[in-house]
Amino acid sequence: MAEKVTLSLNPDTLARARAAAEQEGLTLSAWMDRAARREALRDAGKRYEEWVDAHPEVRAEVDAWRAMMVGAVGRQWGERENAA
Repeated sequence: MAEKVTLSLNPDTLARARAAAEQEGLTLSAWMDRAARREALRDAGKRYEEWVDAHPEVRAEVDAWRAMMVGAVGRQWGERENAA
């Protein structure tokens, strides 16, 4: 269940958020939740990349894992296309 909070926004920011939410067919709350989640994930990704850069001893393992995942996702998409 969502938790209610009180936010104070610049009037221009609020107007832009309301317009964007309306354009996308979302409530303002849903739009703000999505925007906050995206920003938090973007920040986490940036901090992760900075950590990996600071620990070069794990870079090869991280790169190998990413390559494996790209291959796995590609195979999944290929299987779906062939099944259709």
